[in-house]
Amino acid sequence: MQISKYGIVLQRLEEKDLEMVRQWRNSDPIRLNMKYQEIISSEMQLKWFANLDKKTNYYFIIKTDEQPVGLVNLKEIDFTLLQAEAGIFIGDAEQLNTLTPLLATIAIMEYAFEELKLKTLRAQIASNNVKAILFNESIGYEKATTQVDEAFQYYFTSENLFKEVTKNIRSTLDKMK
Repeated sequence: MQISKYGIVLQRLEEKDLEMVRQWRNSDPIRLNMKYQEIISSEMQLKWFANLDKKTNYYFIIKTDEQPVGLVNLKEIDFTLLQAEAGIFIGDAEQLNTLTPLLATIAIMEYAFEELKLKTLRAQIASNNVKAILFNESIGYEKATTQVDEAFQYYFTSENLFKEVTKNIRSTLDKMK
């Protein structure tokens, strides 16, 4: 499965991608912003992938110019409550301060709302990750009012809020096709 939009490609995660993703995930800039911060072994990665319910967990490699640069996901999709947790990380440091993270995020959120017909997305963000918090707020996420874990906070957005906040960005992107 593949999503091609806004000059990027989101390619469904395959077993052949696991070692690359594991290397990215174990790098300090990514690992230290995750709830699970231990080093992930090859065996752990393979076991995780083998046990992944592919019907409720959508992981995609982000590609620009046919090069893999990161991973974006919708996980724990609840097709009854029409919600999921969304996430992203960029493994190629040169892509961090480009439009790639924004384009990949908008593409996966549009897929979630328009194709999967989800109504709510949540993101779990480290409380000290100011850049990620500001990024998520810029695309419609709002901090949940009640939180259990102070180190990681949940942010939520709805289809309507996402579309309203990103209306001008998406209109500009559509004109660039």
